Amino acid sequence: MFDLVERLSTNKNNEHKLSNKLETILFYQTEECRSLINESFRFDGRDEPKSVKNRDEELRQIDLLNSPDVVFIELNASKDVVQDAQRIVHLLPSHVSVVVIGSEDAISTIRLLKDMGFYYLFWPVSKQECCDFMLNVFDNHDQNKGLMANRKAKRVAILGVKGGVGTSLICSEISRSLSFDKGVSTLLVDHHYHGGNLDIFMGLKQYQKRIVQKGTLLTNIDGTYALGLIRKITPMLSMLAIDSEELNAQELKEYTLAVQDQVLNNSSVMIEDHAQLIRNKDDIDRLLQRVDVLVFVFDATVSALRDYNRFNQLVKKNNLDNETRVISVLNASRPVNSGSVSLDEIEKYSGQRPTIIIPYDDKAPQHILEGGQIIKTKSPMGLPLMNLVSLILGEEQKQQKRSIFRFFKVKRE
Repeated sequence: MFDLVERLSTNKNNEHKLSNKLETILFYQTEECRSLINESFRFDGRDEPKSVKNRDEELRQIDLLNSPDVVFIELNASKDVVQDAQRIVHLLPSHVSVVVIGSEDAISTIRLLKDMGFYYLFWPVSKQECCDFMLNVFDNHDQNKGLMANRKAKRVAILGVKGGVGTSLICSEISRSLSFDKGVSTLLVDHHYHGGNLDIFMGLKQYQKRIVQKGTLLTNIDGTYALGLIRKITPMLSMLAIDSEELNAQELKEYTLAVQDQVLNNSSVMIEDHAQLIRNKDDIDRLLQRVDVLVFVFDATVSALRDYNRFNQLVKKNNLDNETRVISVLNASRPVNSGSVSLDEIEKYSGQRPTIIIPYDDKAPQHILEGGQIIKTKSPMGLPLMNLVSLILGEEQKQQKRSIFRFFKVKRE
């Protein structure tokens, strides 16, 4: 009997020690909240969390702040807790357990935050209630369960309706902008097999894709193996690109998807470069089931407009509940000529105006060869690309000047 009691006591102490090692950060708005959280930690025998003022610029550095396991975010000063949580969700790594502290007393708030994978600690709260709440969060994190398991990377598919419309360029620009400018942990996935130029657009020198062997079964791909195939470009940007002399393009695609499934919790956003292999209804169906945002890229040519309309109709038929957000990008990948269609013609035949319009810039190839980001130059392409990044993150866009339309053909009489 005494041995049993001793064992139970030892197990309980070991669990407490394990959760006590978790790195925690508090992003606070008020001293009252910071004081209570710190007091609760001390009361429970834990080290105080690292306390940082709740500002977007601080949240963007979260991956660099000692790789936290659990993050507390005070939103007591917020006018809309859910809206503010949605605004910052992309800044928080998927492997982190997130506790939102707020004074908004509504079941809908709890439900919507839960859908985002966030815990909600209603304020005001007593020290004992806070301790009990924290213990539950820490235990769930230790066991890799609870709401943290709901947090996965936002998957964004960039789909070129045909080759040569600038899909890889756009993927490279938004991936670097997300990671460098927005502080978002980003994984760029290359679906070009047996070729592709994504490394050139990314400014990577002597880059080689990871080579995979035919003998590896998809069912044997685990998290450790998957991480070994991902190349770290910067602390906030990684890239998945594989190739094989033994596997065909379709087999490599299935291989890539299996790897992606294993690392959904390792980044906040996945940008997928789909310039190939998406060609029919079944391809679109599978894509819509996997991604959160679908970005169509086409240029101002008759053939591209026809392909865009075909894909767009397939999406409308299979995305009736609008679970996947659809963005259309008109990219002027070549100078305007007699074969181009006008903006009015595009709107007439597609039934809608493009969400984002990127003008042609003859200096773009020079920026690319120099390894620079077009977004960081004075290129007319910069603002539309930044607006595309903002759209993906749910942020407000900056107004484009009317002069941008001079880069496109006017309506023919």
